[in-house]
Amino acid sequence: METFFAIQSRSSIKKFSDAIVARELLEKCLESATWAPNHRMTEPWQFRVLAGESRIRLSEAIAEQMSGASGYVHESSPEERRELIRERVTYPRRMFGDVRQSMEIEKIRKKLLSAPVIVCVYSDQGKDAVVSRENLSATAAAVQNFLLCAHDLGLGAIWRTAEYFEGSHVKSFLNVGDEASFVAAIYLGYSEQRQVPRRRTSWEKKTLWV
Repeated sequence: METFFAIQSRSSIKKFSDAIVARELLEKCLESATWAPNHRMTEPWQFRVLAGESRIRLSEAIAEQMSGASGYVHESSPEERRELIRERVTYPRRMFGDVRQSMEIEKIRKKLLSAPVIVCVYSDQGKDAVVSRENLSATAAAVQNFLLCAHDLGLGAIWRTAEYFEGSHVKSFLNVGDEASFVAAIYLGYSEQRQVPRRRTSWEKKTLWV
C-alpha cells in the first residue's frame, strides 16, 4: 500500500468481527512499531498483548483496582476470585453498595471483549524529564507505525486511552513497572464497521511559514 494513501485511508475501528488474528500478522505490526524514530536510541516502548481469556483477567484486575478489593481477592483461590468479581458485577448493592461503579466495570468489560486482541503500550521513564518526554513521543510514533502496518495488512484498529491503565494494580497484572507511562491500548481485529470518509482541517490552516 502506498504510504500517503495508507495514512489518509486509515480510520479508527470500533466494531470487530470474532475472527482470530493470525500471530504472524500481529508480530509484523509489533516489529513495525519498533522501527519508530527515537532520540538517543532508547527504544522505550513496552508491549503487552492480550487475547482470549487474558482480556477477561484484565477486566477482573480493573474491577479489583476500582473497588479497592485487590488484597482480599488475591487471598482467594482463582475460582473464588472469579466468583467474587462476577458477584461484584451482578450484586453490587449487597457486596459493595455502588451500582454506578459496577455498571462502569461491566461497560469496561464489554469494551475489552469487543476486539479479539488488545495491545497495551507503555513508555519507559527516562533519566530526567527531557528524556522521559522524548521516550513518550517515540512510543507514540511506535503506536502510529503499528496502526499503519495493521491497516496495510487488512486489519482494523483503534487507539484507546483510559486512566485505569495507569493504576498500579493493572500495571502489576501486565508486569509493567509503576514508573512506566501508559500510552495506548490498541484494539485490533477485522473490521465489521461501515467505512465512513474522515475529515481533517486543511493543513494550510494549521501551518505558519516562518
